[in-house]
Amino acid sequence: MRKYIISIPAKSITDTYTSTITNALTPLNPYKINLTDDEKPGMRTMAEGREGYTRLISRIANQFPDALGRSDSPEQLAELLEYYNNLEGNRMAILQNLETVEEIQLGVAADAMALTDRYKANLQISRTNDAALDLAMREVDNWNSRFANKGSADKSPE
Repeated sequence: MRKYIISIPAKSITDTYTSTITNALTPLNPYKINLTDDEKPGMRTMAEGREGYTRLISRIANQFPDALGRSDSPEQLAELLEYYNNLEGNRMAILQNLETVEEIQLGVAADAMALTDRYKANLQISRTNDAALDLAMREVDNWNSRFANKGSADKSPE
């Protein structure tokens, strides 16, 4: 099996990364909104397909501003659409960061489980000759009896 993690960065690197990501939100703090759980489900938003519709209405409204109400300005919608585009860039950057961190974390988890399986196999073999190890491994036996996936056979590492 392939080993995914070749080197582990110093904790200061992951701490600095977390701090940087957290602090990146600071400029947006004055613009944050808090939607309640009750507000979200009934909200009419630019879901899939509606952004094009909104942009079409915005273009037409800018072309025919006199057809709008006196208190309406076509620039309001155009400004919101531009802001929406800017936020989409932010969202994509965050998703890219999230994907990177999730893939690294998945690799760490896979490597950890590969070692866990290998260590368990070695410990199981050695427990027959060591009473203290056998006693310690009973906790593993208990863990497996409670949490192991009963639907599939225990696969030994290659």
